[in-house]
Amino acid sequence: MLYNWLRKDIREAEPYSQLARIYDFVMRHVDYERWADYLQRIFAKLDFSPGMILDIGCGTGNLMAALMRKGYSVCGFDISLAMVAIARQKLEMKNIPLWRGDMRHLAVRSGLQCVICLYDSINYLLQLEEVAETIRQVYQVVEQNGVFIFDICTERNSMENFANYFEQEKQGDLSYMRRSHYDRKARIQYTEFDISFKKEKVTFHEVHRQRIYPTEEILALIEQSPWNLLYAFSNFSFEPANKKSNRIHFVLQKLRP
Repeated sequence: MLYNWLRKDIREAEPYSQLARIYDFVMRHVDYERWADYLQRIFAKLDFSPGMILDIGCGTGNLMAALMRKGYSVCGFDISLAMVAIARQKLEMKNIPLWRGDMRHLAVRSGLQCVICLYDSINYLLQLEEVAETIRQVYQVVEQNGVFIFDICTERNSMENFANYFEQEKQGDLSYMRRSHYDRKARIQYTEFDISFKKEKVTFHEVHRQRIYPTEEILALIEQSPWNLLYAFSNFSFEPANKKSNRIHFVLQKLRP
């Protein structure tokens, strides 16, 4: 934010460190039941019954809670300790394994049946090598016939929805402004939050950066990996990914060579 240096009440904050406090309010429009339904339909299509599902980038645990309501066992981690702390406060998450972790350096035991990494968490990896390392490490901890499902947002999504986006909301003691723009040359999606709380005499400023990868680059990484690519689905459907896809779900399975 170019005018920040003129304002003494602005405090720079790490991504999600303050947003975590209002994340569920900001994202209240998201239908997590729909996301869980979609995963369940993918499992049915694969004739796959996962045991424990590991949610990489679990945020405040909303998707995990939706999966639990469908009878699945879940665990999860997020790189933001503040987000994990919010998840732990929720009643349905009290006895669920939750921890701070980095998808680039998995600290989990092998033998998992299913790993998910959704809501464009992969896009927060700013280097293609980091995506490749995450894919490789998940392969190491998933058992034979296990499944890895992750998604990415596409450039079409950035251009259509976030090239020049602004919103401002206030409720009770909190208020926030959100601005997004897309640097097409660098393929970076920028999202800035100014977050204020009535009892605190400061406005927190967070800058979130996501790399928007060409679909072909992700497909090439998967092809170079030991994973078997089952599907690349478009927009919460079972249609193949295409130029009109805003979001792509990749479904990988660990099969014997």
